[in-house]
Amino acid sequence: MKKIALIGIGKMGLSHLAIANQTANIKVEAICDTSKPLLRVIEKNTDFKCYSDYKKMISELELDAVMILVPNSYHFEIAKECIEKGLHIFIEKPLTLSYSESVQLIDLAAKHNVKGQVGYVNRFNPIFQKVKKLLDAGVIGNVTSYVNKMTGGVILKENTKGWRNDYSKGGGCLFDYGPHCLDLSNYFFGTDVTVSSAVLKKVFSTNVDDLVYSTLIHNNSIVGFNYINWSDSSVRKATNSIEIMGTKGKLNAGKQELSIYLNEENKELSLVKGWNQLFVTDENMDVPYYLRGEDFTRQLINFSDLVNGKIEKSESSLYDASIADRLMEDIMNLNSKLR
Repeated sequence: MKKIALIGIGKMGLSHLAIANQTANIKVEAICDTSKPLLRVIEKNTDFKCYSDYKKMISELELDAVMILVPNSYHFEIAKECIEKGLHIFIEKPLTLSYSESVQLIDLAAKHNVKGQVGYVNRFNPIFQKVKKLLDAGVIGNVTSYVNKMTGGVILKENTKGWRNDYSKGGGCLFDYGPHCLDLSNYFFGTDVTVSSAVLKKVFSTNVDDLVYSTLIHNNSIVGFNYINWSDSSVRKATNSIEIMGTKGKLNAGKQELSIYLNEENKELSLVKGWNQLFVTDENMDVPYYLRGEDFTRQLINFSDLVNGKIEKSESSLYDASIADRLMEDIMNLNSKLR
């Protein structure tokens, strides 16, 4: 049983706390947050050790790993401190706000024999995992192009303040929504990837982007358009969807369903010529518990397996996450800004 602690008990932190507390082979030993009223409530109603200073916590306690669930701008500082203490880390996306800092963490983790995982939960979704298997098996032939979209309704009126309107704090659609979209592209098509074009556009925010349009080139052969929008009032909850074109057909996928169009029948997989429909309930939905969703359960099981030595590399490694950080940095450097 490995002992872990959580740093940052905000919205995502509370969610991860509930899930980690039910995950086999890890035990939540302590939590850390700067909100003392919150800590008093948790301390009164649970057995967790509570700290307001993470450095004090990791110095006093014998821990095996930490989950870093703080605002984006603090990721590097806290992760560096924990890695130097020899603690395995789970860190919410993005890894850092700077590709050079992400590379520093990767090198530091290798030096201290520390394993890491980043919270790219799409990689644990059954439909997206099915898409990955189909692509690897060449079911739609050689992939030629794709359109990857992530939309949501976060900023729907004039925004002049707060962390979401500040790039240095990890604000902006690119840094907040972009990581999931870009990482999904890398998951499907590989990390040999460059940015060909980029446009950032403001809609309601005064200092940051609300829309992102970017073209990526993978392996010098696959061209992909990534569209990211957190100012879409028609979307109740953040949504990922992707259309992938191949030489033998195409597929459309979201978190709940998958449509495959084939030029010819695939008898081995019982797929007919023309359209085929698959749903998330057709895939393996078995998880030991359900709190926020099966994807989040699988993600924490993967982290438990990592820190317990059952696997050597996470499904969402520090290296994988660093590529998304590089792409965001390249998009920022290349972008043509529109009002």
